[in-house]
Amino acid sequence: MWVWLLRLYRLLHLYRLARRVGGRVRRAAARLRRYGPSVLLAALAAGLAYAAAVRLFGSEEAFFAPIAAVVCAGIAAGQRIRRALELAVGVAVGLTAADILVHVIGVIGAGAVQLAVAVGLAMGTAVLLGTSSVLVNQSAVAAVLVVALAPQGGNPLFRMGDALIGGAVALALGALAAPDPRRAVRRAGGEVLAHLAMVLRGLSEALEHSDPARAERMMAESARVEARVGELDKALAVARESARLGRRRRSAQARLPVVLVRERLDMMAATARALARGTAVAVRYGQPVDQRLVTALDSLAVAVTELRRRVEGEGTQAREGARAAALRAAETASQLLAEDRPLTASVLVGQVRAAAVDILRATGLDQPHAVRLLTDAAGPPDRRPPGP
Repeated sequence: MWVWLLRLYRLLHLYRLARRVGGRVRRAAARLRRYGPSVLLAALAAGLAYAAAVRLFGSEEAFFAPIAAVVCAGIAAGQRIRRALELAVGVAVGLTAADILVHVIGVIGAGAVQLAVAVGLAMGTAVLLGTSSVLVNQSAVAAVLVVALAPQGGNPLFRMGDALIGGAVALALGALAAPDPRRAVRRAGGEVLAHLAMVLRGLSEALEHSDPARAERMMAESARVEARVGELDKALAVARESARLGRRRRSAQARLPVVLVRERLDMMAATARALARGTAVAVRYGQPVDQRLVTALDSLAVAVTELRRRVEGEGTQAREGARAAALRAAETASQLLAEDRPLTASVLVGQVRAAAVDILRATGLDQPHAVRLLTDAAGPPDRRPPGP
């Protein structure tokens, strides 16, 4: 008997281990699919920058072009062109400062002092130029590479040109051959809304089953929405850069649903956190839960899911579905306002109504129109229970 129990325990342990490993493998594969185009872009930029620098300055001087290309390609593919330019200029400042030090002063202090002086000179020059911390730090890294690794005896101007070639190649490839920014925007927006819908469904289940543990987990998940919003902001920044560079100039119109959603995401995330706190309080203290609140949260999850379809390009049908589900959620929850309910239930009703307005705004309605639709469907927010 004990032997069989031990075997069963081992099988369960192996099953859980296999699930954990499988989950990590899937997440790793998803990361590779997501960042694979940027990796290929950086590799291509390094090869082209090296080839261009060899042709202009010779193989012995083509040391920093691929380095600058890889660094700038990584920044240009995921952040701002300004930062990529700062990195390229920072490399050039560091190279020039260190090379001048080596050629004018020579080797002093058995290498360590020379390196320290080179880093100080490069960073001081960058600070005098009034640049950002990115450029200052990059100039220091370039100075270290010159003193510690780069072959000596070359022309400082050649190395500065080397670095600028690498940065220019990376920026050119980023403008011409980077992945379609609209796809990244839609994916990031869809991920935010999918996470938000998951939180709302989890809160509905926690209320329905009076499950404090699930409510606490949803509180933690609601706090993670902001991190996903940050990824959406990065994707939007890249898309705006592409539009400014003349690439896919009609992308602004294609991103319009995402832009509308982004304008309300901070409010939607705050409302989700408030709903999570209210749900946790209700189930923690065993307060009676009306099924209409559960249904309202389910309807909010449906509305957010429809909003996700709208962001991902489903069109007008998804927009109307989001509006209808949001109004249905507010109408169902607001029925509790005419009854004598605990304070926590009233707070949850208010948050459901606020979430419905946010969703309506995210579909393109202005504030007065959204409030008018909400009032027509769910009544005013100050309804009181009938007297005795």
